Amino acid sequence: MLSPNELIGEFFDCLRNLSTSVDRCVDLFADDGVFEFPYFSTLGMNTRFEGKAAIREVLNLIRSRFSSLTVSHVTIYELKEGNGLITEYHTDGFINDTDRVYAQDYVTVLLEEHGKIKLLREYLNVIATARMLFPNGLSDVPAPKHEE
Repeated sequence: MLSPNELIGEFFDCLRNLSTSVDRCVDLFADDGVFEFPYFSTLGMNTRFEGKAAIREVLNLIRSRFSSLTVSHVTIYELKEGNGLITEYHTDGFINDTDRVYAQDYVTVLLEEHGKIKLLREYLNVIATARMLFPNGLSDVPAPKHEE
């Protein structure tokens, strides 16, 4: 069974080798594990990927844009209960088939259960994501939906 620190280390290793590590990364998650991006709804995208099939889908989407990412400036804060951690880190990576570099800072919450990732919640700058990954940058961000 892996500790939260070991799980985040393995997850970072997967990011460094996206072209070959999706299966290994999916295996880090519990069968009912969740990979979340809370602010992706702002971009008109799904925010929650639950279960290994959905997690594989989002990791394959990430891999379609990047073959690898560097991971740097890692700071880890362990939760008092010992079942998780909060991590701050930075990534850089070339967007596939371009010479553009995608740079992003993250704050991540990882909760562990029985040596697997139960929850991985990634907070990131969605403006930077839209600017770099959408064909027309911020112009492609959908207008906010107004609730009645």
